[in-house]
Amino acid sequence: MRRIWALADTHLSFAKPKPMDIFGEHWRDHPAKIEAACRAVIEPNDLLLIPGDLSWALRRAGAEPDLAWLAALPGIKVLCKGNHDYWWDSDKSLDYPGLHDTPYISDDGQVGVAGTRGWELPEPGCTELKKAQCEKIIAREVVRLSKRLDAIADCPVKIALIHYPPLDVFAPLLKVHGVQTLLYGHLHLNGKDYPLPEKWQGIRALCVAADRLNFAPRLVASVLII
Repeated sequence: MRRIWALADTHLSFAKPKPMDIFGEHWRDHPAKIEAACRAVIEPNDLLLIPGDLSWALRRAGAEPDLAWLAALPGIKVLCKGNHDYWWDSDKSLDYPGLHDTPYISDDGQVGVAGTRGWELPEPGCTELKKAQCEKIIAREVVRLSKRLDAIADCPVKIALIHYPPLDVFAPLLKVHGVQTLLYGHLHLNGKDYPLPEKWQGIRALCVAADRLNFAPRLVASVLII
């Protein structure tokens, strides 16, 4: 049996430490909390899905220690980009040993994972230019996710990763591809927004932001290994 776990928003900064406890005492030493929790439950054949905000680094060199730390966690790690992952070019593969980006298909073909960063709706009252820019980004994100979902079409178990809470425009795409579970992050405990209902648009949608999970991975599914 392969178990599938999820945890977003690791917000690592080993090259240039950023004190995360400025966002609340619960963030103090959060990498140690995440590592201990992962090592307590995740087996080598399990999947660990991480939907974005991996590192605070601005360039790839600065993210290397963070990627090495993620690669050393137990299980098979599958990642997508978050809004703070400036070091990762959205149109390029992650290309790091021990880490996978999407589309990802398990060795037995049972599980497929497709992901993208997503985006937010334009703020009410914004300029027409800002609205047009947001709409352009959202359309681009939908296309990216569509291509990655196409790549996992033959997998019985399909999981989507979108860093931002999914916008309604993603729902038809997810449904037509038969996605059973959507995982997202971004919404932290000290933010003004709350997670979506876990039954969203007829899809199971789970917020797995690390601080909302007390920095422990959430069990998403168990799949029989063929």
